[in-house]
Amino acid sequence: MKQKLIFGVLFAALVLSACVFPEKNDPFSRLPEEAVETLEGEIFPFSVSVSTRATHRLENEGKLVAYVASDIARLSDFEGREVEIDGVRRTEKMREIFWVEAIRLLDLEDSEEQLADNRYTSNQFAFVYPPGWEHSTSPAGVVHFIDKTDTARRVFLTFSVEDIEKEDKKSDPNVLIASLAGVKKITTDSLDRERQEVALFSNLYDHKYNFVFTSQFEEFERKKSFFKLLNTFIEGEENVREILEEDKKELAEKEAQKIVVEDVVEEEEAEEEVVEEKKSLVDKLFGEKEEKDDIVEIAEEVEPVVVDKTPVVVTPVTEKKRVVNDQPTTITREGVSDFVNVIEEHAFPYESTYYNFKMMVPWGYWFRNFGQSETRIARIGFSDKEFTEESGSKFWLEIIGSETPPTEFTETIEDDQVVLEFSRGQKSYFRISGPVLFRDAMRSIHATVENF
Repeated sequence: MKQKLIFGVLFAALVLSACVFPEKNDPFSRLPEEAVETLEGEIFPFSVSVSTRATHRLENEGKLVAYVASDIARLSDFEGREVEIDGVRRTEKMREIFWVEAIRLLDLEDSEEQLADNRYTSNQFAFVYPPGWEHSTSPAGVVHFIDKTDTARRVFLTFSVEDIEKEDKKSDPNVLIASLAGVKKITTDSLDRERQEVALFSNLYDHKYNFVFTSQFEEFERKKSFFKLLNTFIEGEENVREILEEDKKELAEKEAQKIVVEDVVEEEEAEEEVVEEKKSLVDKLFGEKEEKDDIVEIAEEVEPVVVDKTPVVVTPVTEKKRVVNDQPTTITREGVSDFVNVIEEHAFPYESTYYNFKMMVPWGYWFRNFGQSETRIARIGFSDKEFTEESGSKFWLEIIGSETPPTEFTETIEDDQVVLEFSRGQKSYFRISGPVLFRDAMRSIHATVENF
């Protein structure tokens, strides 16, 4: 009797366990995160005899807050500055280190920095969308996008993830977007609105990603944003982690750039003070003069006021002119050196693991990555003034896809425009283009571009 009872219990347990199915993986779930803390204080360099990866100290009112390190921000740029840092605590070799994931200057107004685009992420995929859009998710797992300025809150884009069905396997893909094969269908509704239905088939999961985008004919900017969204789509946990780390690095670089701008302003103010002091000294010694030439002669005789500073901002030489013929001038010698190299110790290093290249940007120049376009793999704009829109860029570095990329460096000058082209690989190449006025900066950047 006892044996029968035991067998009955075991049989019941087996039946129950057989009815429990494995939990379905939620594609919208987030990556696991460590507990993030926020600390405030002043950054100081740090070194100890004990082996540790900490590179700096964070102090507040002269007291140690934490030993800090970072793979995201270059902490040396913030030495001696009051900062607010976000990060996680980890113990390494019996020593606690605070790993910095975000950093903000506290001694500057409006220090909060943001990326040009927002990024939608889950543990399996990610894509970017404009800051003017906002989204919500329905109980059925469909993400709805609307324009923040639309009081009617009309949904113009939906996104969902579904399992691949038998019919999908029979379909013939007609698009390849972000390395994902898919099916795209365009229709027009009764209100003459264009409706794009895009289904992209996952390379990693048994999923398809469904986008339904509705737009009026004249909504060109919104269409461009949707095109960019599709082309920034990535999948895979490791890829999502890497792109989120790239976002954090970009924010840290933007924050460090503010210190550069602050130094430039201080340099300009110091120069203005020197000029005013010199003029005041001239007026005091010699009085007002009616002729400009006389004032120039007097100013040259006066002992100049010495300012203890090192100039760090290099601006394009506007007086330099290049005479060209009616026909374009093409230079194919990579070693040509008829330009002023403006890369020096304060130049800003930029590295993109997403596009696998790095370069140096001259100090005094701003740059912004505008991502992909219909004809370009990547587009980075540069200017000698701060800018946020593409129209503010003075010259460009672009990555262009091509079946027959150039194998040699070429420089073409036509009218007042310079075009530099050089190899990136077997299927793409770099192009730097802009006015002759910025040729020195363009050639200097070109000399530092490296693939890895």
